[in-house]
Amino acid sequence: MMNLSQTKLVGLTMELDLKTREYKKLCDKLEQLKKSGINPNDEKLLVLNGLFQKNYNEIVEINRQIKELNNCEM
Repeated sequence: MMNLSQTKLVGLTMELDLKTREYKKLCDKLEQLKKSGINPNDEKLLVLNGLFQKNYNEIVEINRQIKELNNCEM
């Protein structure tokens, strides 16, 4: 049976996996926009940039929590 820290670590790892999949989807969307010859000043790119930034911030936070959990166990 897993203790609380191990359970949290599993949950955070699953969250991190979901965020990396989300990142891949954002990359695919960006690639599609690039192939369509989108104007560099198009509003869609600003929205996509915001989604990339949000995803990045969430990944950083998850990694911080994982690091914190690992430090508490030592």
